Amino acid sequence: MGSHVPRLSLERRLAATVGIAAGAALVEAFGSWWSGSLALLSDAGHVGTDAVAIGLSLVAFRIAKRPHTPQMSFGYHRIEVLAAFANAVLLAGIASSLTLAAFNRLTHPQEIQEGPMFFIGAAGLAANLIMVALLRPSARRNINVRGAFLHAYADTLGSVGVVAGAILISLTHIDFVDTAIALFIIILIGASTTRLLRDSVRIILEGFPADLQPQAVADAILAVPGVRGVHDLHVWTVTSDLYALTGHLSVAGDATVQQAARIVDAIQERLRERFGIAHSTLQVDSLQDEIIRPADVTRRDRA
Repeated sequence: MGSHVPRLSLERRLAATVGIAAGAALVEAFGSWWSGSLALLSDAGHVGTDAVAIGLSLVAFRIAKRPHTPQMSFGYHRIEVLAAFANAVLLAGIASSLTLAAFNRLTHPQEIQEGPMFFIGAAGLAANLIMVALLRPSARRNINVRGAFLHAYADTLGSVGVVAGAILISLTHIDFVDTAIALFIIILIGASTTRLLRDSVRIILEGFPADLQPQAVADAILAVPGVRGVHDLHVWTVTSDLYALTGHLSVAGDATVQQAARIVDAIQERLRERFGIAHSTLQVDSLQDEIIRPADVTRRDRA
């Protein structure tokens, strides 16, 4: 029962973040219309995608809790990775549309009302700081939450830019500052998109986990007494914090089944403790050192 408490708590944080993001997006969209600020519109678009993206994350969490079936032997854990990938694609689309809007603003300048821009930008900043605080504790451990956190974190920097831009416009009366801030927000969105795409595609393609080193895993297995060699080693991420491993072990030809089983148990324990690999399947191959090769027999007969 206790293992479900952090999960439920995370779902509540995600649900609260969706509500905050949706409300902030509406307020900033109204503020953009009122003040004429493209930077505020960019921030509103980013926060709006936050609400959709974090909503996807919440749905993914609930689907991932479904039990395993014979057809879905790993359950629905990968749905979280797919949600992270969808978030990255959504971010890329928003960045593209905002880039077009920024280009249009460069060719058709518009006067900015810095007062409404400042106060609504400050409200958006406060909302984003709350979202970051809600998501930060789980962002490093879960790629799905990391996607939502990157949305909120990048948008917090964007809100800082909106507030700073309003102050600069008030002091300098240069409306181009607003477009420059909008471009800054677009760059932040692009950086978040790149990181999230890289991490989610790596998992979808079953690449070696980014925080593990292949040689380090192989060396840890070889260090277990009784292991003569290891080959065909594969490690991949099922979903955040769930690694799987398969491989072949070479042991002495005179090792009994019980000895081989103890070696496998020792390796699995070491993999769990050192690398967090909880699901490992190892096939044991015997090295028959004492057997004379056919070529050696032929050579003896000729002698």
